[in-house]
Amino acid sequence: MTTQHFLVLDIGGSAVKYAVMDPQAALLHKGKFSSPKTSLDDFWLALDKVVFTLRQKYTLDGIAISTCGAVNCDSGVIHGASALPYIHGPNFKSLIHERYQLTAELENDACCAALAELWQGSAKQSNQCCLVVIGSGIGGAVVSHRQVQHGHQLHGGEFGYMIAGEKNGLPVTFSDLASTRALVEIAAETLNVDPKSLDGKAVFDAAMQGDARLVPVIEQWYRTLAIGLFNIQYCIDPETIILGGAVSERPDLLMHLNRHLDDLMTAIPIANIRPQLATCQAGNDANLIGALFHFLQRQA
Repeated sequence: MTTQHFLVLDIGGSAVKYAVMDPQAALLHKGKFSSPKTSLDDFWLALDKVVFTLRQKYTLDGIAISTCGAVNCDSGVIHGASALPYIHGPNFKSLIHERYQLTAELENDACCAALAELWQGSAKQSNQCCLVVIGSGIGGAVVSHRQVQHGHQLHGGEFGYMIAGEKNGLPVTFSDLASTRALVEIAAETLNVDPKSLDGKAVFDAAMQGDARLVPVIEQWYRTLAIGLFNIQYCIDPETIILGGAVSERPDLLMHLNRHLDDLMTAIPIANIRPQLATCQAGNDANLIGALFHFLQRQA
């Protein structure tokens, strides 16, 4: 039997990752190109080069897509907003079929990461879970009965919009306080440096190397994140909350979050359902793996 090959895309604001994968998600070829900032036409020109090159070696059986935005999986239209305005509105399923004569399926990137964990990661044994992706903002996905719950307006799992407090009489969101971007911005303000001179790793490294000014900043960040996870537990009641994003690779992340959850559980005696935390296992390829899983499910 001839092995099937699928082109899998992960469309992000800065880069489009792509891979050729078999039905078991083995990576046979991998690359990326900068996300065009100008127009959909320029996006197609960049993708044309990839498809043309790969078709010299592989017979492609479909295109699976992970993308930012609120994705309507049935229509193939990406709603919402992102760093690539031109992707919102067109019917990608129809356009890809017309251009490449290939079937396409697309899904939101956080939902793809959740599907990867269901298929091959931390949620293989889970029926109900939430994925919380911590990056420049906070996104996520809700899974019930091993199916992504998109919500009525396709915004299920957009945890970053939760209001986490107020500042100067204005609401402050969970993303504003508990993303890695927030950690960097608060650390930069504390150190009186340009936020562009820091990233999340640099903040943690500086604290570990003895910069005492950053210890309370990081501690407050852990606590704010733990409070948000506590709220998610009591709103959705998942078996597991899986954490993604680069910060989830820190080996001490769960220890610190569980320490703050201990405090919260002690301070609220009536709350006896403890959030069970895990970290993503699929790593940097989670969106690609989940996009393929979504394609295979839809085409089954």
